[in-house]
Amino acid sequence: MIAVIRSELLKIRTTAVPWVLAGIAVLINGLLILVIFLSQNYGGPGDDVPHTTQQLRNLLGSGFQGYLLALILGVLLITIEFRHKTVTTSFLVTPRRPAFVAGKLITAAILGALLGVLMLIVALVGGGLTLTARGGSFTGLVHQIPAVAPGFILVFALFSILGVGIGSILTNQVAAIMVSLGWFIILEAILVGLVHGAFKWVPTGAADAASNLTRNGGNGIHLTLFSWWQGGLLMLVYGLVFAGIGSILLTSRDIT
Repeated sequence: MIAVIRSELLKIRTTAVPWVLAGIAVLINGLLILVIFLSQNYGGPGDDVPHTTQQLRNLLGSGFQGYLLALILGVLLITIEFRHKTVTTSFLVTPRRPAFVAGKLITAAILGALLGVLMLIVALVGGGLTLTARGGSFTGLVHQIPAVAPGFILVFALFSILGVGIGSILTNQVAAIMVSLGWFIILEAILVGLVHGAFKWVPTGAADAASNLTRNGGNGIHLTLFSWWQGGLLMLVYGLVFAGIGSILLTSRDIT
């Protein structure tokens, strides 16, 4: 398995995919930090910067929505094999297809976690500098790292795992990306809008819980979440179930 993982890491280092996604992640995080400072109302006069514990945590976790990039990273990690017809060679090197999927899952978790670390660094530097310039407490932001970082990084790793699971089922790169984004951007919002109690059960709700960040639904709707460890466990279950189904399908699928 170690050899498989090393091979996967070598593959990903020789493509532009991780670097492009990392660049997009940094850009999006910077824009989200800007939105936080421009659009939020934190209280009365002179109280226009994040200052409470949860506000500082949300600033540090400003790049949380970047989990969609981690999801896409996981999807690309496996579908790129089918798109570029390298899957046959990969199966010759790793004939046991469950081992092939397992290698992708572990690699995706590592890369997803690294992407999460990158997002946290950008939020700490960019958000911290902006906070300090506006009279806020950079030290207070730093103190929130132990509370936010573990769950934040975990969410990115789990979304990458989920992406591999989805990609192993659909295999077509375009279809897998469209289905993934369609669910998280459109269908999930519709479901939660119809049944508010469903939010904590969907992947986004589980991710919110695991991240230790506070989110509210639109129109002032308060959304109840699981505890952080329950959310993380639910996210892991989603990823492993999809990956298990994908592994079974790949085992029975004729690759030509």
